[in-house]
Amino acid sequence: MKINLGMSKLGIMLECPMLLRSLLLIFSMNSFALTLDDPNDWRGVTDQVMGGKSVLSIDHEDGIFYMKGTVTTANNGGFVRLSKRIDIKDNSYKGVTFKAKGNIEQYELHVTLKGVKMPPWSYLSSAFDVTSDWQEYQIAFADLQSKGYMAASMRSDNIRDISIAGYGRDFDVDLAIKDIALY
Repeated sequence: MKINLGMSKLGIMLECPMLLRSLLLIFSMNSFALTLDDPNDWRGVTDQVMGGKSVLSIDHEDGIFYMKGTVTTANNGGFVRLSKRIDIKDNSYKGVTFKAKGNIEQYELHVTLKGVKMPPWSYLSSAFDVTSDWQEYQIAFADLQSKGYMAASMRSDNIRDISIAGYGRDFDVDLAIKDIALY
């Protein structure tokens, strides 16, 4: 590494390729991320829309969403979700990043695509485990598993909804989530 203190900042970066690459990576991750933190764009959804018995409350304070409730498989139910409908015009996003903490349970990221799905509630998902401490998660769209048939391919411009879900088993939901963004 060659650094000449008399050089311009650009000259120093060009002489230090690792520094330049690191700065470009940090800049690109922050500059091209699409933040999804507006609480007015998110809504709670439960299995009660189909006769289930799960319950959910959503609060938002100081940039943090709080999900509290109960998932129950009673009456063929079994899910609660914090959901956001999105309309992306390009295909440059590769995944979802967020920070979460909670009650040491497994939750899921759900992505619903536009277009024909069989059954109509088909989605893509990836599980993540939370602890009582904040952790950062990056879930790539390429790592999502299909739950049903979708005619549309998994591209960011085909996404209809993104959800954080408690799903598939009886348990108490206690999840805090923040800094949600597409990357």
